[in-house]
Amino acid sequence: MKQVPAEVATLAPLAVPATEVRAGLPAREDHRLRAGFRRHALGLPVRATTLTWEPGAAVAPGTGFVVEATLAGEQVWRSAVDRPVAALPAEVAATARRLEWRVRSADDAWTSETAAVEFGLAGSAQWQAPWIAAPVNPFARETDDPAPYLRREIELAEVPEAARLYVTALGIYRIWVNGVEITADDLLRPGWTEYGVRVHHQTFAVEARLRPGRNVVAVALAKGWYAGRVGLLRVPGLYGERPALRLQLESTTPAGERTLLLGTSQEWRAGTGAVRATDMLRGEILDLRREPHGWTDPGYDDAGWAAAETITPDPFPEITPQPHDTVSVLEVRTGELVREHGRGPVVFDFGQNLVGWTRVTSALLPRTEVVVRHGEMLTPEDLVYRDNLRGAFAEDRFAGDGEGRQTLEPRFTVHGFRYAEIWGLPSTDAYGNYALPDDVEVEAVTLTALPEEVGRFESSNALLNSFASAIEWTVRDNFIEVPTDCPQRDERLGWLGDAGVIAPTARYFLDVASFLGKFVQDIADTQGPDGEIRSYVSPVPPGDRRPGAPGWADGFVRMAHVLADTYGDLTTVDRVFGALERFCDHVDRHNPDGLRVNEVGADFADWLSLPEKDGEPLHPGYAWTGARSTAPRPIVGTAHTYRSLRQLAELARWTGRDAEGRRLDDRAEEVRAAYRTAFVHDSLEIPGATQTVYAQAIGFGIFEGEDAVVAADRLAAMVQARGHVTTGIHGVQHVLPALMRHGHAELGYEMLLREEMPGWLYMAARGATTVWEKWDGLRPDATLSTAQMNSFNHCALGAVGAALFEEVAGIGVGGALRAGRVDVRPVYSERLGWAGAVHDSALGRIGSRWVHHGDRVDQEIVVPAGGSATFVVPDGWRVGDAGTLELAAGTHRLVATRSRT
Repeated sequence: MKQVPAEVATLAPLAVPATEVRAGLPAREDHRLRAGFRRHALGLPVRATTLTWEPGAAVAPGTGFVVEATLAGEQVWRSAVDRPVAALPAEVAATARRLEWRVRSADDAWTSETAAVEFGLAGSAQWQAPWIAAPVNPFARETDDPAPYLRREIELAEVPEAARLYVTALGIYRIWVNGVEITADDLLRPGWTEYGVRVHHQTFAVEARLRPGRNVVAVALAKGWYAGRVGLLRVPGLYGERPALRLQLESTTPAGERTLLLGTSQEWRAGTGAVRATDMLRGEILDLRREPHGWTDPGYDDAGWAAAETITPDPFPEITPQPHDTVSVLEVRTGELVREHGRGPVVFDFGQNLVGWTRVTSALLPRTEVVVRHGEMLTPEDLVYRDNLRGAFAEDRFAGDGEGRQTLEPRFTVHGFRYAEIWGLPSTDAYGNYALPDDVEVEAVTLTALPEEVGRFESSNALLNSFASAIEWTVRDNFIEVPTDCPQRDERLGWLGDAGVIAPTARYFLDVASFLGKFVQDIADTQGPDGEIRSYVSPVPPGDRRPGAPGWADGFVRMAHVLADTYGDLTTVDRVFGALERFCDHVDRHNPDGLRVNEVGADFADWLSLPEKDGEPLHPGYAWTGARSTAPRPIVGTAHTYRSLRQLAELARWTGRDAEGRRLDDRAEEVRAAYRTAFVHDSLEIPGATQTVYAQAIGFGIFEGEDAVVAADRLAAMVQARGHVTTGIHGVQHVLPALMRHGHAELGYEMLLREEMPGWLYMAARGATTVWEKWDGLRPDATLSTAQMNSFNHCALGAVGAALFEEVAGIGVGGALRAGRVDVRPVYSERLGWAGAVHDSALGRIGSRWVHHGDRVDQEIVVPAGGSATFVVPDGWRVGDAGTLELAAGTHRLVATRSRT
């Protein structure tokens, strides 16, 4: 298997950047005013909406804020708050109302710019137009099932001052108004939800695209998640077999008055075009000769098309406005030629494992199909390795329109890949070995649903920096509609275990607020009748047949807690609190003694952990995956119960449910007592413990104070005995903090910087640009772990990323918004010459960087405007005579010296 050569030399420390730590992120030109955490607040759900902003430099610590919303220049709402977050009440939001809002400091020293927020359609009563679909194709098969094209023309006497297009679909759609695509920056809409419960609609401002006289709205529909293949199913059409459309074009006023101009109906015309077959997992087949030229423009003759049919979906979903940022193009990467095979394909490397598709621009051969295959790795023969894709073909096929130069790219599918293998392109030598013409362009179109980078980590270790980048890319690649386990093979499911452990890391790199807010609602929508939460959402069979595993189902609580603790999103938490409570009650009801052994589903425990001793068996029932789960299941499960109860108790208090918070805290203490009685012996020995057991017990707060120190000693002894970390999904986020905060910082750094397998930097040394699913995904001898389960773009082992910000750089954002202050608690080590991070938190930009000079460390700290920071000097160091310093807003440069005892 192809890999980066093993003889990677130890890298010399990188020079300390000359710029300030705050320059690690681009300077912002505004104050990040967000409604519902959306970058573009058009068509938000009609409900209580969180407003957030970044205070200006003139805001003094302790100064409050006044938030004002106006409608047509008249104030309709005003609120005074202490922190840069407020909740716009549901009663203020009305359908199609466009509000303007701004913030000022209570002392009028600072005023923000003005932002707008507009709400979508409130509910079923607002939808007058029916669902429509193209006539059924009785001979459809997966490789011959053309995507429906739908269009309708209307006459307008005049163009309204404001026009809104409200659109949703069962499937995914692209839409044009008078020949201009409206969805060019809104891809894969309406996204993936539990279609039997709800589907999102999108809102587009289209007044600039309309004209007096004849206008046309044209839509291309595809199967998407609704009618295509999803998860591990061997057949398509889980939710339905027939993509459908629902649409309303309306003129609107700021006060909410609406006039229907056009709606879906039987008067729409239905045809087909270039998209002959498309599927999210299998890929797409396009025949550009079949494209009806001009069909998106007014005046196209659609007389030969069929009439659309009105349908009634069963089950009939609720339509709600999209709550999260949409999927869009992040960047376009130019491919680098890897190899021209003698009589076969050309292979390109895009330099990054990504999610998107390949775009080819070239002249074409007559009567020849161009085939593009995708994969994450190369074989020794420089072909794309595809075995680990399982049933995801990840293959696009194109027939061009003639032989001239043209661009080939799919329209309704996505792939996870770094490499593309392309067959059927012209050669400069018609008969000999293949030679690529100079004018062929091969690019990768990269997608994201997380457009806003909010954090960066840098250090003197180039491999560590590469791995930090890999974590960010892995989150970006997998957070497309749901937080998938992997973006390449036939799974791509919203596994809650992976999502729950990566969320505390993801928040440092990317703004995940609206994404997580959408997903926790998805989870609530799919809750079982007894309160059970599934291991993945949407619960594609067989995941709907039993409760979720401990640590997976608990991901619901973990993500809700991140929303409230990091972003102050109490409106979402308040909305799903009942579902959170029912889940914890479900666990309690079936495990009354506190030990979690019943209703545990597949009980994956510490999935993908490594053996503590040689010869440990693979996970029962899942040997085909090559995965182990070595920690005792009742111990891991009970720890998760304790943590969920503690976190839910905090959410209860933060949302005004104080009595419920006390009840949950009391129950958590009972579970902790049960844990210690059942599993913990004298001197905190836990029979059968793994590294994860001790790390998790410390990280979850089961062991505190001196007990945590003793447990960390046991953890350190196990790490030293094995020589490496063995943690799986539920230990990775805890192992370094447990060591670094409890007397074993150098061992923690040794594990972090380890370049041998298993180790995080081993992946980086082998050229990984995203995090692997398995520690041994690619072994030193270039062999691979089992192809049946071996993703090279998987979030879970990247959960160590939070420690880069919180332990290495020392930035902790948990609770910072509530407190109005940030704790900065770095852990120094001469193993790194320097390290630092910058993060745009809910309070504003914070940063920390240190440079090691032996007995002296230069420390730089950035404190956001309107906030403060507590700098806790690392153990063994002092700043002057102080071990703790209180810092005001601004940039601080300190010198720490080694303590002399």
